[in-house]
Amino acid sequence: MKTLEELVSKKGEDRLELFSAMVFALNAIGRSLHGWMGWTQNLQLMSKFNEEEMREMKEGLIKEAQGFIEYDVKISDKHRDKISPIVVPEEGGERRRTGIV
Repeated sequence: MKTLEELVSKKGEDRLELFSAMVFALNAIGRSLHGWMGWTQNLQLMSKFNEEEMREMKEGLIKEAQGFIEYDVKISDKHRDKISPIVVPEEGGERRRTGIV
C-alpha cells in the first residue's frame, strides 16, 4: 500500500515511469485477486466466516469489481482507436468485439 500511495503522489514521471507504475498497480491487483481466490476455494477457511461477514465481503468485492469494470470500459471506449479490437466471427460472417461485459 505504501508504494501505491507513493506512486499516486509522484509527479513529473516520464512515459516509462508511468508505464511501470501501471504495471505495478495491475500486479498488486493480481496478487490481491490471487489471495481472494485462494480464500474462496478453501471451504474449510470460508466456513469460519459467519453470514454477515460473508455478505460484507460479497458486497465489497462486487462494488470493487463494478468500479474496475466501469473504469475498464471507460478507458477502452475513450482509446478505442488505439486498441486493436478482439474480433470473433458471428453467424452471417459478421464480426464483433468481445469482452467480459
